[in-house]
Amino acid sequence: MALRVDLKDRLTQWLVLCILLAGGAAYAHYTYIYLPRKEIIEQLTQEEDKLSRELTVVKTQVQRLAQIREELAQAEAEFAKLQEMFPDEERIPSRLQDLLTVTRRSGTVTTKFVPQPSVQQQYFAENNYKISTSGSYHSIGEMFAEFANFKYPTSIQKMSITVSANLKTEMDNADKHGTVPSTVAAEFDFTTYTSRK
Repeated sequence: MALRVDLKDRLTQWLVLCILLAGGAAYAHYTYIYLPRKEIIEQLTQEEDKLSRELTVVKTQVQRLAQIREELAQAEAEFAKLQEMFPDEERIPSRLQDLLTVTRRSGTVTTKFVPQPSVQQQYFAENNYKISTSGSYHSIGEMFAEFANFKYPTSIQKMSITVSANLKTEMDNADKHGTVPSTVAAEFDFTTYTSRK
C-alpha cells in the first residue's frame, strides 16, 4: 500500500507547515540557544575546575601557614642568638663584665685589660685584647674553661704562663692567712668577633 500525500489538501498543507515550523524552531533553538549555553557551561566548568585547583593550593598553604609561622619564630630566635654571638658592634663594657665574672668565679685577678686594634676580615671583625691575670695554677685553668663556655665565640693566642714574680711573698702570705697563693701569671691575646654590616 503506497502512501499518497495530497499537497492540495488543506489538512496536509497545515500538517506540512506545522512540521516545517517545528523543524525551524528546533533548528533555531539548537543553533541560537542550546549551543551558546553549552559553550558558556563548558567555559564555566573550566573556570570552576581552575578555581577549585587554586582553592586546593590555598587550603594547602593555609594548613602550612601555622608551620611556616612556627619556622619563622624559630628562625627569629636563632637570628637573635646569632646576633648576640656576633653583634654588629663590639661591646667592651660587656666584655669587661664577662671577664670580671670569670675571674671572680675562678679566683684569678686581672692585672691588665688593654683593647687592641680590630682586624677587619671579609665577613667579620676580630676584636683583640691583651689580658694579664694571676692566680693559682688551677684557678688559671678554670678561667680558661670559663672562657670556653662563653655564649659567643672567642679565641686565645700568644699565651705565656710564668711563675709569679713575687712567689716567695705569695707563699708566705698564704701560710700566714690560710689563703691560696697566686703562683702563676698568664698573659695572652683574647679575641672576640663581630659581624660586618
